[in-house]
Amino acid sequence: MRLGVRASLQTPVNMRTLLVIFFLTCGLSSLMANVIVQDGDYKFPLDDVKQLWALMGTDKLGLPDDDKAYVSTLCNDSKLPSAFQPVCSSSDPLQVFNRLEKLTMKADLCEICAYAACTGC
Repeated sequence: MRLGVRASLQTPVNMRTLLVIFFLTCGLSSLMANVIVQDGDYKFPLDDVKQLWALMGTDKLGLPDDDKAYVSTLCNDSKLPSAFQPVCSSSDPLQVFNRLEKLTMKADLCEICAYAACTGC
């Protein structure tokens, strides 16, 4: 009879431990998935920056050196993530977009940050 009582007392403790471990794991994984790229006061999720890079790669080919037309085309593109709308309405969006474009050379660092749970890239 003692074994039955003892086993039933240990089961809830083990279940609680498993639940705590589960929730901690979920919390840590959600923190790791939210890598933020910061440019001055602007903060963008890494996934949105990757979408921007894809747009820049396709759009820039068709546009010559006309910076205003480039920014206008980029900002009016329906595929541009909404996180970049404040940049589009800023006084000089071209500078921000140019800096974000330069990050394409360092994209691997951002990916490493994502897996090392960095707070930013």
